[in-house]
Amino acid sequence: MKNNKKALNSIVLGVAAVALLASGCSKKEEEGAAAATASPSGQPTAQKTAEPEKRGNITVTVYDRNNISPEEGSWDKNRWVDWVNKNGPANVKYVPVPRWESLPKLNALFATASAPDLILEYDTGYRNGWYSQKLLMPLDDIIAKYSTNYKDLMTQFPQLKKLGTKDDGKLYEVGRISPLTSGHRIYIREDWLTKLNLKMPTTPDEILAVAKAFATQDPDGNGKPDTLGVNLSGNGFTDIAHMFGHGEVDWNIKDDKFVHEWDGLKAALEFQKKLFDAGAVDKDFLTDKNGEKAKQDFISGKLGIYMFQTISEKDYDAFKKNAPEGKLAIMPMPTTEFGQFSPVVNSPIQMVGSINAAAKDPQAVMKYIDFMINPETAKTIKYGIEGTHWSKDPATGLPTAIDAEKNKKEIYNDDLGMLSSSLLYGKWSFSSGLPETNESQKTIKQLTLKADELYVSKDRPIPTLKPEYLPVLPQDLSLIIKNVEKQISTGGTKGDLWLKAIVSGNSYTPEQAVKEGKEIWEKAGGTKVDEFYAKWYDTNKTTAFMLKDLYQFGEDAKKLYENK
Repeated sequence: MKNNKKALNSIVLGVAAVALLASGCSKKEEEGAAAATASPSGQPTAQKTAEPEKRGNITVTVYDRNNISPEEGSWDKNRWVDWVNKNGPANVKYVPVPRWESLPKLNALFATASAPDLILEYDTGYRNGWYSQKLLMPLDDIIAKYSTNYKDLMTQFPQLKKLGTKDDGKLYEVGRISPLTSGHRIYIREDWLTKLNLKMPTTPDEILAVAKAFATQDPDGNGKPDTLGVNLSGNGFTDIAHMFGHGEVDWNIKDDKFVHEWDGLKAALEFQKKLFDAGAVDKDFLTDKNGEKAKQDFISGKLGIYMFQTISEKDYDAFKKNAPEGKLAIMPMPTTEFGQFSPVVNSPIQMVGSINAAAKDPQAVMKYIDFMINPETAKTIKYGIEGTHWSKDPATGLPTAIDAEKNKKEIYNDDLGMLSSSLLYGKWSFSSGLPETNESQKTIKQLTLKADELYVSKDRPIPTLKPEYLPVLPQDLSLIIKNVEKQISTGGTKGDLWLKAIVSGNSYTPEQAVKEGKEIWEKAGGTKVDEFYAKWYDTNKTTAFMLKDLYQFGEDAKKLYENK
């Protein structure tokens, strides 16, 4: 991609290519890939081929979220593992890894030479680390020789090649294309606002006052001091950092320079300290390492402001069971002295996978990737089997659940769809295409649409570039970040110094924490990292994928695909 304008215009120029891909990509694939249909018994069936190609044996990671009921099986064997192995081009064994602790698990597998062939991982930093250790396989020749679908996708969206290429000039990652949507959302108990005669907060001071009231004024009316104002665990730290202009990475564009951002971080720490000191948050939030306690507080009806992502239908139903009167709204990001921003948005161009350098059958891995990005495969993974789990709404053509309760139990496989470029199946992938066959789905859809309205806006952007749009650091510079990450972890996440400043009262302040953090950073050689990013920005600011390109891509894609 010589410049972003050309790359973005490729959306328009390649509509025909997308139509070809959505229809099957090639005659060969039409003959060899299974249709996502059901047999009379309701089970998936595969199309027959005259001469089936030789099947390879591969291993693939999948996030383990503990969301499969015992009667459905496990990631060793369940209906969707069986479906992929019956209909796909290879025999696949899935290797489950904990969603929020995938790095130690995968590092241990690499250390014992037992890492899976295909590694699907959202975290850019993790993948960059494996690349630096030469644990990943270059993909240029593999894609050229063995791929049809992904090769076409890279032609249609050249950003995939640019973002997947490392500093040695070779391609190491595969990615996906999606609509630009809100990622994190700030949910607020609207019924509690009404009961306590409070208005929707629009400033940090108002958020503090509302959160304190939620925690101290018995909004659930049970006469017990058992409610909480807001969560700091889970997404809380990152979303509050966004309020004050500190994004997913620690560097920001100021006066046309890409510089290390400390001021917004300090302001975010000061605000969180106020929340903690006011008793508006769980005093034991430090022990909630992955946000599960905050999630349970929300589900049980005891949390007033919940900073999270999309609430599942299952969790929303549990919330309504515990708080039948509960009514949720989406809270706008407040305006601060740094401006008005939005929480994390989902990247419309996202690298998600790499092939292990030790993979014995990269051809089979590539064929699996091609199968999984096929739009018909992707729809099946997301919605289930047509005629068994869903039917098309005659008015809109969108999927409608045949039995929503059955689907809650049987469709648990979103993580199998990490490779799917949902933009290619049009309105099915946009928030406007979310199902609404029951009251829970209708509420979740309306909350999602409101979140997109409030948070997906170039007028209220995310504070800085997303991690996946930064260049790969040389190994010596990556080591600098790794050496200090426990104390001053980057990107609005929870470093020890920052947490200490929140909970220590007057004995250790955010000002002290940031001062000490700067000293640690400089002593470790962090200024070399700052200089690397500053030079990269000066050299590449007219061609790299910047925030303006992110929002323009989202707008163009929506115009072209939302109604297809």
